[in-house]
Amino acid sequence: MDADEAMSRETNEVEFMGLGATAIDLEEPSSNTKGKRQGSTSSGTHPHKRKMGEKEGIAASLDKMANSFNRMVEKMDGKVDDEDIQEVLRETSLIPDLNRQQWAKAIKWLADDPKQLAIVKALPIHQKTNYVLTHLGE
Repeated sequence: MDADEAMSRETNEVEFMGLGATAIDLEEPSSNTKGKRQGSTSSGTHPHKRKMGEKEGIAASLDKMANSFNRMVEKMDGKVDDEDIQEVLRETSLIPDLNRQQWAKAIKWLADDPKQLAIVKALPIHQKTNYVLTHLGE
């Protein structure tokens, strides 16, 4: 192997944290992996096409992860999505017997705590009021 091959091989290897010096070559699968893949594919798919499908799958997964991360950052920054606001308003409108002050507190509480919103949504209507008032200290 010459210097150029070694340099390009290094850029195609990934070292995973927690695995020490174990490196995985992204371009050239090991002979064990290659043998298993060839033995298990009955359709005769060309390896290059399979690699492209894997790359597209990885790209799609990374895109989903990036979108999820962006939503998390927005929530942490205090940016509120209009859809989230509408969901809280719909749910608080289903809670019977709240006065205006309790209703306003319930909106703030549920908007600030998505886990509590999920719980209130899952409760039967006749239990929503008691649950919310108990947590609001009313």
